Amino acid sequence: MSTDRHLQVVGKPESDTARRARETHERHLAKQAEKAERATKAEHRRAEIKARADQRAANGQPRVLLDTDPAAIRAIAGAIDDGAIPDTYVRAGAVVVVETPSGAIATDDDPTQIITLVDHTRLARLLADHTFTYELVKEKLADGDTEMVETEATPKSHVASAALSSAHWPKLSPLTGIVTTPVFRPDDGSLVQEAGYDPATGLIYAPKLPLPVVPDLPTREQLAEARAFLLDKLLADFPWVGPSRANFIGMLVAPLLRPYLGGVPVPLAAVDATSPATGKSLLTTIMTKVFSGYTRPWVGDDVELRKVITSILVDKGGAVVCLDNVGKAETVDQPTLAALLTATVWSDRILGVSTTVRVPNDRVWFVTGNSLSIGGDIASRTVLIRLDAQMPNPAGRAPSTFVLGDLEEWLGDPVNRATVLYHLLVLVRGWIVAGANRVETPMRTFTPWASATAGFLAWLREPGFMTNAGSLHEVDEEEAQYGAFYSRWHELFADEQLTAKQLHESAMPKTEWSNEGKDWKGTFLVRRKDGQVPSAVGLGKMLASERGRYRGGFRLNGFYDPDTKIWSYSVTPMTAAVPDGAQ
Repeated sequence: MSTDRHLQVVGKPESDTARRARETHERHLAKQAEKAERATKAEHRRAEIKARADQRAANGQPRVLLDTDPAAIRAIAGAIDDGAIPDTYVRAGAVVVVETPSGAIATDDDPTQIITLVDHTRLARLLADHTFTYELVKEKLADGDTEMVETEATPKSHVASAALSSAHWPKLSPLTGIVTTPVFRPDDGSLVQEAGYDPATGLIYAPKLPLPVVPDLPTREQLAEARAFLLDKLLADFPWVGPSRANFIGMLVAPLLRPYLGGVPVPLAAVDATSPATGKSLLTTIMTKVFSGYTRPWVGDDVELRKVITSILVDKGGAVVCLDNVGKAETVDQPTLAALLTATVWSDRILGVSTTVRVPNDRVWFVTGNSLSIGGDIASRTVLIRLDAQMPNPAGRAPSTFVLGDLEEWLGDPVNRATVLYHLLVLVRGWIVAGANRVETPMRTFTPWASATAGFLAWLREPGFMTNAGSLHEVDEEEAQYGAFYSRWHELFADEQLTAKQLHESAMPKTEWSNEGKDWKGTFLVRRKDGQVPSAVGLGKMLASERGRYRGGFRLNGFYDPDTKIWSYSVTPMTAAVPDGAQ
């Protein structure tokens, strides 16, 4: 009976109360299962986040957290200064990276590595390549809790720019430049012969030539062989004028001496020839092939020249720059070039952007031309090298008559270029070992270089260095014009003091109202822009800038009258005493 009663209970329809209880229980079970599932998902996500963090930590990449903008700026700058980005240096206060370009056209004249200024765009790429730069992003997990997730990110442009804006990077190695030849250290004259960065010089040595080891103590035989090669082979066939061979040798070793002398300024080398095909381009080819360098056509416009100089110093490598073939009617007197030659650091604004760059002026600069005209301040900042084949057609000379044959073709072989470099290094090392004696040679800003070079050439027994400096005035049109003007002035007026107005009137033709005209025989000053005689006011401005200066053997004396507030002038021979009251 009990069994029948049980069957009756089970078979009874479910009451509403029972159904509601059952559904409530089922929902509770479902919620519990869903909660357990969410908890499982959250745990899996936490484990995934931790695993990724552990993997990044195991990779050992430097970490840069991009938090607030100020914190991100400090974090990025600190990572840079700590060396988080490999091959990064500081150059004239700016962060740079040394790179080997992919797909670059390898030429004999260019280094295989380049120095690139790090701007905000390049910084973003470098951080992506070499660091884990990230933000902390709040992520809500499946269980309702939140987790801070490290998410890779790129710094905002203004943050990256601000991080690079400092000129103070105390932990970065200072980079002077990249050289393709060994250099002599300034402290002890030892030779950098191992590839890579050298702290003593701040240079990266990236060799391109198959160079033998240069002896630390060259023997007498090695020195004699090197001298004979230089004078009797490499430079034997050039038609030198006066001391030009000594001057060229001085410029030839300038890339080697400059680091040894602490990066002192080096003057401009002007290679002048009486006619084409005399050999001036071959001389610069020796420089660019042996030391790596860059040759481009001459630019006479001062504004354009500044752009060219900045582009070369920022984008081109090597130790030598040649501005080739100055035009016949042009004068090398650009203020930009004059400023460059005395600057150890060059500053300029990059074309098309608002960024100003500061880069070391670590090049040896050459200009070439036929019958060069050199003026302004550049004449006193130039070493003159002259060639004269003394024949109507120098291009007709047969290469077979030269000691080394076709020199340009000979230099095309890296082994031959290495031979040139090896002998130069032996000679400079021999001079250093012998005491590196100097011969005092005053040359304004360039005196340290000139005195050391004169000492090297005296040790080499090569006479005449810089003894043709005075002949630079012969190729200085401005100097020649003022010299002729002062000479005729003195002939006409002796020591008489004249105002600019009186002097101007003396150049005017005689008229029925004026009898002031003098025969200047074509020597009176003219404006450079149009070749016309200046006005009295213009003449006064020209004379004002020349007061106290010696030109063509004469001195221009200025006398100021405080009552009339007028200047008057006279010229006196440079051998005469300076007149009382002259300025």
